[in-house]
Parts: sequence; structure tokens; C-alpha cells
Amino acid sequence: MSAKQKSILIFCPTFFGYENRMADAFRDEGFDVSLYNERPNSGFICKAALRLNLKLYKPVVTKYIKRVIEENKDKQFDYIFVVKSEAITEKEAAMLREAYPNAKMILYFWDSVANIPDGEKKIALYDRVLTFDPDDAEKYNLPFLPVPYGKEYTKVEETSEFKYDVAFIGTAHSVRPRVVKQIKEQCEMNGKRCFTYFYSPHKLVYLFNKLTNKDYKYISLKEINFKSLSTKEVCDIYNSSRCVMDIEHPKQKGITTRPIEMLSMKKKILTTNSYVKRFDFYNENNFYILDRNDPKIDVSFFETPYLPVDEEILYSYSPKKFVETLLGL
Repeated sequence: MSAKQKSILIFCPTFFGYENRMADAFRDEGFDVSLYNERPNSGFICKAALRLNLKLYKPVVTKYIKRVIEENKDKQFDYIFVVKSEAITEKEAAMLREAYPNAKMILYFWDSVANIPDGEKKIALYDRVLTFDPDDAEKYNLPFLPVPYGKEYTKVEETSEFKYDVAFIGTAHSVRPRVVKQIKEQCEMNGKRCFTYFYSPHKLVYLFNKLTNKDYKYISLKEINFKSLSTKEVCDIYNSSRCVMDIEHPKQKGITTRPIEMLSMKKKILTTNSYVKRFDFYNENNFYILDRNDPKIDVSFFETPYLPVDEEILYSYSPKKFVETLLGL
């Protein structure tokens, strides 16, 4: 693919370094990339206002997009790429189209359409729309495109000695505290070493969950981290682990990014997400499906070696393939 001299304006939520993964995928293909947060900022109030779709916050978003356009007034982008579109509404999309009339506007849902404010209405605002959700792909007749693994996840340290048998790193939402702690207890009873890192974006979020989520009784405040790990820190921990635990949100459809990231790291997966069985990389040796309501683990799963997937399959989830599919090349 020849992408020299092409330029792209990317709006992507800041989330565990995924925004940089998206930008790097295009930079590696020769694009001039201008990267911005899809939200006006990453603060708690901003996130809450957007999730609740508060009308009072909409002028803040409009002002933010005006600032981005002003900062790039001397540029003519070939593409405008919006990830998730939690903040950008019809008004802001129209502003971008007016400012950059020659740009092809692309929307990528990395959440289910039902979880995005006015998600279904936003489909008509773009020239090309793709989704990571296989059910939404069928329902709305959209191209299906999983989030790719990042190039940082290809730095695999080959070893037969692991610091941990299983690692979990993720936001402490929904059933995760219970499922992770129940599996951790079973593993440790069988002499297996576990690493867990529960993240919460704010103490108010933790308090709300503590009051409303019955599964939060399984964790205490001292087990919650309000600072997310860097991508390097996450990769170092995964490299030191035999298996990785993946517990998706009960409302999420499709798979999380974790199984795909672990393809390039050659890690076995414990997951509550049976959707992985639909994918070409699935095999019973590398995946152990957990029942989220009554999670049980057969520790013999840890003893069998990882079976590498075919290189052609691995490529189909690479950053390069992601760019090609996203742009319709």
C-alpha cells in the first residue's frame, strides 16, 4: 500500500494507550498523523457528561472541535478518522466536513452501537463506518474490524520460566472483581501465582460501585489503583505471565482486545467470553472458557504449552491490515 504524503486527522479516546496504537498504525504506513482526544479532556466530569448525554455539556464539545480546526487551519486532510464518537455529534461532524471538504470521513465503533449516545444516528454522518462488534456488523450491515494488536505486543520474551501463572489487568467494573478474585483464590490454592491490577478512573466511581455493585464486596479500596499502567508496564507483566485473564463487560458483544493482543505475545487466555470460539485463531489448547456465574478453573490448563497460530491468521489482526481494511483498500 502506498500512503506517502497522505494525511489523517484522528479523534480517539485516551484509553490505556490505544489512541497511540491507532496513530502508530497509520504512521507506520507513511501517513502524516494529527492525533486528538475524541473527548474535550479525559477528566471524570467530561466522561460522565458524555455518557449521560448531557445537553449542557455539548457547547464544550463544539468549542473543542473549533479549537482543533483552528489549530489545523493550514492543513488539508485526506482522511478524518473518528473512534467511538462518544463526543462528536452531528453538529461537530458537519463542522469538520465543512473545514476539510476533500477528506473522507471514517467512523470506527470500538463499542457496541447501543452504548454510544445516538450511535445509530451517527452512522449516516460518515462516508465509511466500521465496527468491532460482529452482531452490529450484521445488524447495521457494517464491515467488521477487530481492534488490532499494537506493535509493542510483538516484543515477546521467549522463556519457560514465568513469574506469574496468570495475570489480570483491567478496569474494576461489573462482575470483574468477583470473577477475578474467585479464580485467583482457586489458583493460589493450587500453588499458582497470580497478578491482579484493578483500575478505577476516580474515587467517586469506586464509591458509586461500592454502593451499587454487589460484586464489589470482593475487593477493598487498597486493591484499587487510580493510576493506569503504561503500555510498557502492561507488556512487561504479560511477558512475565504464562496466561492472561480476560473478563468482558456483561453488556459487551464481540470480543475484547485482549485475546487479539495476546496472539502476538503467544499467551494462553482465561476468558468469560465465548465469542472467541467464532474466530479463526481459537483453539481449545490456548483458551479456557469460564462460566462468569460460577467460575471454575482446571489448573492442568496451565501445564500445556501455547500453540502458535498460523502467520496468515496473525497478519489479519495486525496494525497494517487494520489500516488497509479501515480505508477500504
